Amino acid sequence: MMKKNLKLLASALGFIFLFYSCRTDEMATSEQRAQDEKIGAFERFENLRSQEILSKKTHSSKSGVSLPLSYAQPFSEIIYQFLVKHPDFYDKLSDDFGEIDYNVASQTFGEDKKYIFYPILKDGKVTSLWYGKLNEDRSWVDFYLVHDSSASTQRMIGEFQNYYSKKMANRGEPDPPVKEIPEIIITPPSTNPPIHDPIPGTGGDGNYTPPYTGDMSGGPIMHGGGTGTSTTQDPCKKAESSMTSANTILKNSEVKQKMDIALKGKVQAPNEWAVAIGQKPNGEYEVTQPVEQNVSNGTIPTSQLTSPYIGDGHSHSGDRGNPSGGDLYNMISSLAGNPALKYRFIYGNSDEGTAETYALVINNASLAQQFLSQYPKDENYDPEGHSIKDETSLGVEFYRANDFYLSGSSDNTSGENYDSRAIAMAYILDKFNAGISVAKADANGNLKKINAEITQITVPYSGGKVKEGIKVSKCP
Repeated sequence: MMKKNLKLLASALGFIFLFYSCRTDEMATSEQRAQDEKIGAFERFENLRSQEILSKKTHSSKSGVSLPLSYAQPFSEIIYQFLVKHPDFYDKLSDDFGEIDYNVASQTFGEDKKYIFYPILKDGKVTSLWYGKLNEDRSWVDFYLVHDSSASTQRMIGEFQNYYSKKMANRGEPDPPVKEIPEIIITPPSTNPPIHDPIPGTGGDGNYTPPYTGDMSGGPIMHGGGTGTSTTQDPCKKAESSMTSANTILKNSEVKQKMDIALKGKVQAPNEWAVAIGQKPNGEYEVTQPVEQNVSNGTIPTSQLTSPYIGDGHSHSGDRGNPSGGDLYNMISSLAGNPALKYRFIYGNSDEGTAETYALVINNASLAQQFLSQYPKDENYDPEGHSIKDETSLGVEFYRANDFYLSGSSDNTSGENYDSRAIAMAYILDKFNAGISVAKADANGNLKKINAEITQITVPYSGGKVKEGIKVSKCP
């Protein structure tokens, strides 16, 4: 049941919502409010909406009738992601109250804050409402189940029910043109959260009682961060602490001998080699003996550790040391059973034939797991090429950055020779706020975070020509 409904929802999210009738205020495009990280779904939506407004374009249905961009889209996106990750929550909500209909929503309203109502149906009847409220900074969203006997709630339920009653009455007739679909305009009595009746079976007293109220509320960590850079903390500052720790580990005498020197000596071997790193209660590091793997993959020997697993290292046989798609996804997947995991060191050959060291460093495990949820491994990882699939939204951005760097449309102020795939990896991890940094060791053996941004650049040796390209730098 759940799988069927979630599949239908996923399909619905791929289309313009024909029944949305949202008349939102025009978003200011001349200035941006200083803010911390936004919820990604809303930032992406508002960026798109801003572009549509500036270009005087709107999405259109197949009938050619223009439809406004709706805030129901990002609201639906984060609800869907939450329900995928919390099937028990979904099943209980479905059993007790019914299904949220994401194709029908109230008018969104409010000058800065945004509000929305979805109907919840069971056996064709609207039983309750799902209410969402987004704050002005787009950094926090609240969700509540509206299920009480107040006149205002019953009026809103009635307006949604009237919509379905009319739809049932017209069953068998051709769908009317989009412009003739009646608007569902709902204005609640106030902007305060609605009052709830006790939820059956929970012992509630009319307050917001779990598991239905507030459990989905959250900010960027729960619902995914935005693509912009926080005005209070730049990318280097965000990664500073974890990068310092990564360098401390890399320069530790135990790690230096058993991993760094050992794996640099294996980069020309026909197969990959790997070690696991643990940390003892007294702070000392434990490093396993190098274990031979397959030609392009293998298993980190964590079973040999007697202390918590915090990192690992492996060689790329005869190839560059840039992190692959498999290196990234396998590391994030391992977080589920290894919450202390933060470091992955990769050894390979540079274009000059000398050993080089890259690293994946987790700065924020919650954001990394959120990234995995939003861009699952089975949908985005190409096991044959050990890279990112090119037909996904993640892959489009990855190869866009890769191609800019390969073609010379780049401005690299780092003074380093990077593999184009390392630049592409650094770009998507920063763009999608994955909580993970890509770094490379410089000539002194110090890991430096790679920064990559697609923007307008002055193309080198072009006589000052400005065009879109990839801007590359490294942290101090």
